[in-house]
Amino acid sequence: MYSNSMVNIQYWPQQGDRPQPLPSELFFDTTMNAFTPTIRSSLLSDAKKGASLRRWSIRDLIGFNLSDDNAQNTKSLLQELQIRLAVQHGKLSSFSKSIEEYSKIAKAEGEMSQRNLNNLTQLHENTYLLPYQIIDGEGAALLKRFSKPNQKYVSNLFDDIMARHGTGVETLADAVIHARNIEKGLPNIFRKHFSEVDLLRNETVEAFLHSRLLVQLLCDHYVSLNKGKPTGVVSLGADVVDVVDDAVTEAKHVCDANLGIAPEVHIQPDESISHEDFCPPPLIRSWLHHAIVEVAKNAMTSNVQKFMQQSSDSLPPSVYISVGKEMAGGSSNQGCLRIRIMDQGIGLKNKEEAFGFAQSSSHERWDRLQEQQSYAAVRQPLGSLGVGLPLSRLMLRAFGGDLDLSNHEKGSGVDSGCTATLTVNCDDTYMAEN
Repeated sequence: MYSNSMVNIQYWPQQGDRPQPLPSELFFDTTMNAFTPTIRSSLLSDAKKGASLRRWSIRDLIGFNLSDDNAQNTKSLLQELQIRLAVQHGKLSSFSKSIEEYSKIAKAEGEMSQRNLNNLTQLHENTYLLPYQIIDGEGAALLKRFSKPNQKYVSNLFDDIMARHGTGVETLADAVIHARNIEKGLPNIFRKHFSEVDLLRNETVEAFLHSRLLVQLLCDHYVSLNKGKPTGVVSLGADVVDVVDDAVTEAKHVCDANLGIAPEVHIQPDESISHEDFCPPPLIRSWLHHAIVEVAKNAMTSNVQKFMQQSSDSLPPSVYISVGKEMAGGSSNQGCLRIRIMDQGIGLKNKEEAFGFAQSSSHERWDRLQEQQSYAAVRQPLGSLGVGLPLSRLMLRAFGGDLDLSNHEKGSGVDSGCTATLTVNCDDTYMAEN
């Protein structure tokens, strides 16, 4: 359950080496008591402004800066964040309404799904108040004289929103799983109507998750800029092989910690990226890292499962990763970065289920602390909620890339198994959908 909280922010209207605090501290009340009719009206109004939201490209993120003395860029981003949170709130309300109505028709208990959705709804109401208080409430003075201490507090606000939403995917997955369990226990006469429940439609859930990813990205970008990183969350000129190697190392730690063994992984860069003229595309490195870790640990797990079935082998088969650039597959003639991960495991049974949100085949549930923590730090079992692959694909697709899975046969260079192809769009002007 998400708890209500009070955000205590002390601010200074004057710049200087020794800022003088205000006589009394400014409290941002984010409890339900603070949700006045005026604020609720603003929330409902903002929820209808999704079509007006800015569409971001990688180039836009790189060009965004915090050097303005009048805090105009900060204010604009706070206003955008406020609308995005309101739009998310509206989608959650739609999820709750569909589950509530269907539960009444089917005479089924949807309490667990409703509880999880209510927790997420309350979370969005509480975090909506944070930018609202600075733009339209008691914190407006923070932006009028944007001193260094005030900049720090606003950055902390973005960081706070990002942290509060860290476990939102897990909570949504729980709601989906409970709703799906309702469906399984119903007579067929009711099941045919379950396709109308927004919470169980992949396209509506993915739209919510995509929107959430953009909220987290913008918050992370602002915090990174405030910490002095000139391009925020965007990595320029990254060594692509190093990016892959870092992710593979983490995936191997997870596999070894939870299965007791990790297959060998061979990374093979091709000539297209080894040439001195190769220019790496701008990367959201944390997203690419997440996707590679997710796919690599799945590949390793599949190889270990195959190894367990064939006890004659002394070691599980290796995983092979090729890295290169292709002129086809991007949104323009700039092409795309391609990372192909080939395992020699048990193969892909159902592609649609593999990318289905909260459709894990695992019977083991891990306890995630925060989404931002590394896999190795949490050391969770490899089995989870079934959110890794769908989230990874959304991350890559956000700016024109993709993630695809396919089975391969003997004769393709390795034994039978599955090939995952990750592509990163080299066109930094591609604008993400909202």
